[in-house]
Amino acid sequence: MKASSCFVISICALSLCGLTLGQRIEDICTLFSDKTVIRDPESCSRSITCLDGKSTYSTCKSPTPFFDKDTLKCVKTLPEADNCDVSCANSASLFVADPKSCFGYYYCMDEETPVYGTCPDATHFNETIQECIWSHTSECHTSNFDYCSIIKNGVNFDNVLGCDRYHVCTKGVLEDKTCKTGYYQARTGACEAKTLVRCDSHPLPKDVCGTTKSPKKNVMVPDGATCQGYFFCADKGENQVDANPQWGKCKDDLFFDKSTQSCIEPNKVVCTEDRCQGRTIPFVLSPTKGCRHYLRCVDGRTLDEKSCGNYFFDEANAVCVSQILTYNIC
Repeated sequence: MKASSCFVISICALSLCGLTLGQRIEDICTLFSDKTVIRDPESCSRSITCLDGKSTYSTCKSPTPFFDKDTLKCVKTLPEADNCDVSCANSASLFVADPKSCFGYYYCMDEETPVYGTCPDATHFNETIQECIWSHTSECHTSNFDYCSIIKNGVNFDNVLGCDRYHVCTKGVLEDKTCKTGYYQARTGACEAKTLVRCDSHPLPKDVCGTTKSPKKNVMVPDGATCQGYFFCADKGENQVDANPQWGKCKDDLFFDKSTQSCIEPNKVVCTEDRCQGRTIPFVLSPTKGCRHYLRCVDGRTLDEKSCGNYFFDEANAVCVSQILTYNIC
């Protein structure tokens, strides 16, 4: 499995054949908004354009073989801070390793012209023997990368630790930001209404599991963001608070009820969050006093609120009726 033979395959896949290389890492574009361009964290020569949460790769070629994350252009050399110190000096007609990955390499056509290539899947490049070898026999291990080394300053991207959090690089320093309202939508790169953002990492409400003086033990509490969701506060011992409670949610058309510690009929649960979320019907009862109003739901969020006038809203049949109806929530 010579590097020279792999080189021909890689050039074909990258340019001549119109094919896309298989992704070696979990798709980083799930963190970025559409049309964001970054440098591939696994290469000094590849860029990534994000579209619909998926990566599209492009490769720089000689005489400008490296991708600059700030200018978003292919260039001859990169700043030392980028850790892309690839040199063909004294290496003409040889292969040198890509410092960003185990599978990438450069073929030095002369002492000034590096041409990028990659080994096949499940293999790593070994500079000592100038070959691609099976990854399980390789001593190469990729390391964590700094996001600000591949992303232009001022570009927002998702922070998976919390739905209301996001990152941005400022002067090369990674900053953690929090939405003033709503949740961060990676696809648009902005903070939006909670119901518009799919979230499996709801931020913890203050003292969600109590305090050291009065910790909540083996109990479920509302998540403070949805009517379906809850956090389970485990018993961590005397005067110990569960700092990382597990999040869960009820099945569709059921809301979490704190008093019974169970998932029950929505109209029996008082909840101020969007009551269309988690519902499979287009019209749901509004919490407005009197039980005469209803909400119109579209894609799991409230479109608007309508009134039955002097009539009452019958959710089961989605009609306004003269019969007096009463529910816990209204």
